Amino acid sequence: MRRASLAAGAVAAVFLAGCGGPAGDLIALEVSGGPVKGTEHIVVIEDGRARCNAGPLEEIPNDRLLDARDVERKLKPLAESGASYPAPGADRRHYVARTKDGAVRWSEGPQGAPAVIGKATLLALQLERQVCH
Repeated sequence: MRRASLAAGAVAAVFLAGCGGPAGDLIALEVSGGPVKGTEHIVVIEDGRARCNAGPLEEIPNDRLLDARDVERKLKPLAESGASYPAPGADRRHYVARTKDGAVRWSEGPQGAPAVIGKATLLALQLERQVCH
């Protein structure tokens, strides 16, 4: 009986030690080209915060976090295959989305790209306006 109590206590301690740890990155977006001089690096954290170019973490609206989770989920098969959707034109903006599954690259206005690319572009623009001051 005492061994069972000690084992249960050990399991509970391990479980509780895992709680409250730092939130992981959900998605990282890179935006370059177009009117941007250089590259903006935007990282969305699972806990509803984001940062730009290694700046401070800032709270983002819940709907933006939900959008980021949706984009990350829908990008999964594309990221796993390392998909790329280039578009001609030197003045276009270029994007890279990195998730735990891999990376997806595209340029503004690619022909034949899946709908999630448009959603990811919009997310990047919205986050850029919010967290890249």
